[in-house]
Amino acid sequence: MKKIRISFSRFTDVNFRKNGEHVYDSLINNTAFVTLATLLVVVKTALDKYTADLAAAATNDKNAVAQKNQSRFELTALLQQLGLAVMAEANGNEAMLISSGFTLVKTREVRYIANPGNVTVSQGITSGQMISMVKGQKAATGYVHQMTTELPDDNTAWISKNSSSSKFAWEGLVPGKQYWVRVAVIGSRKQIAYSTVAVWFAQ
Repeated sequence: MKKIRISFSRFTDVNFRKNGEHVYDSLINNTAFVTLATLLVVVKTALDKYTADLAAAATNDKNAVAQKNQSRFELTALLQQLGLAVMAEANGNEAMLISSGFTLVKTREVRYIANPGNVTVSQGITSGQMISMVKGQKAATGYVHQMTTELPDDNTAWISKNSSSSKFAWEGLVPGKQYWVRVAVIGSRKQIAYSTVAVWFAQ
């Protein structure tokens, strides 16, 4: 469901005023939100007070600045209350939410990982080194390179190395010994996909 942003801490004092004015102007004659008329009167009073206190605080007088900060706090609470009322009235209707003057919260799309397919294994630069690699994926948040010295089954305890790269260099392998290798691609929201298993005779 679409939502609007009701946090205002990112705004400077002046931009906070402008944002409040924009929201008020967008709602005051908005036929989609006629039920908010009473609350808008209260918001307008708080907005006018904040505007006056903001101007007074330009002198940097401590008392004036403190009053401006208090007015901002009170207006923030009212705008948050107004935002919640807008969302309740709109019930996810994007057009209504946009017309309110509030900023829509961007929905982060879930990026899905793909099956990595075959793992590629190759000789490293030195003896006892082996490179395991799968094709990199933009949706991946990480990779787990795994190895075992026994024919794998459902109960295999894999040696795992976490990496931010789809390529990993294994070190200290025993020349002539057989190893089984696979790579897991990790995605958001607990996604995981495994490559096929490759066999490697260390050199």
